[in-house]
Amino acid sequence: MKKYEILEHTADIRARIFARKKEDLFVNSAICLFGLLTDKKITAEKIRHIELSAAKLDDLLIFWLNELISVFYSYKFLPVDYAVSIDDSPGAQKLVAKIAGGDFDPYDSKNVKSEVKAATYHNLKIEEDRNGFIAEIIFDV
Repeated sequence: MKKYEILEHTADIRARIFARKKEDLFVNSAICLFGLLTDKKITAEKIRHIELSAAKLDDLLIFWLNELISVFYSYKFLPVDYAVSIDDSPGAQKLVAKIAGGDFDPYDSKNVKSEVKAATYHNLKIEEDRNGFIAEIIFDV
């Protein structure tokens, strides 16, 4: 199963994410995000932890992606490996993640393919079927 595909969009970047499990949806969306940002390969030398919660899965996905964007630009950290767990208790979705990565300069133009400002709610869709999950996300560039 492919992890994601880039779709046509007039001004921003639209992506469709595929996953068998909910946790994989979050991992594959992160892989897509960083695939848009850079082609550079680095070695995982550091670990960061992220904990987020939201009332709904779509909120949690947007919070996750925007947190990763913040970590990328604020801490100059490029994740390369993800361990994600999701607790979907009634009325709340909680994500706990351990991301491995390393130092990266997102402000050096030779390192970055495109600048992604945010994951948006515009036309956000998450669907579940017998094969797993499909999400469509628009990234503001």
